[in-house]
Amino acid sequence: MAGGEGNEQPMRMRLGATLLTAGALGGCAASFDAVRDPFVAPAKFQFLRCEDIAARLVSTQTREQELRGLMDRANTGVGGPAVNMLVYEPDMQTTQSELRQLREAAVEKKCPDPPSKPAPKAGAGKPR
Repeated sequence: MAGGEGNEQPMRMRLGATLLTAGALGGCAASFDAVRDPFVAPAKFQFLRCEDIAARLVSTQTREQELRGLMDRANTGVGGPAVNMLVYEPDMQTTQSELRQLREAAVEKKCPDPPSKPAPKAGAGKPR
C-alpha cells in the first residue's frame, strides 16, 4: 500500500455517514411545516371568548417584546448567541406559536380586531 491509500476507505465511510445524517435531518426540517405548530397544543384557544382572546393576545405580545429585549441584550455579551439559542429561543418559538393560534382563533370566532399594541408611556420618546 502506498502512503495514503489505507485511510481512503474509512474517510469515504465517514463522508457517507455525514451525508446520510445531513439528508435525514434535512428531511426532518422539510416535514416541520406539515406538522403544524409543535409548540402549542392544537385548538388550545378554541373555547376562549373573544374578550379572553384579546386579553391573551395583549399579554402574549408583551411577553414577545420582553423576550426580544432579553435576546438583544444577550447578543451584546460574550456567548450571547448560545444563550439565545439555548434559553430564549424555545420560549420565543412557543410565544410566537401562541400568537399565531390566538390570531387564528380570533378570525375563526369573528372577533373584532384585537386592540393595537400598548402605546408607549408619555414622555418616553422625548429627548432630554
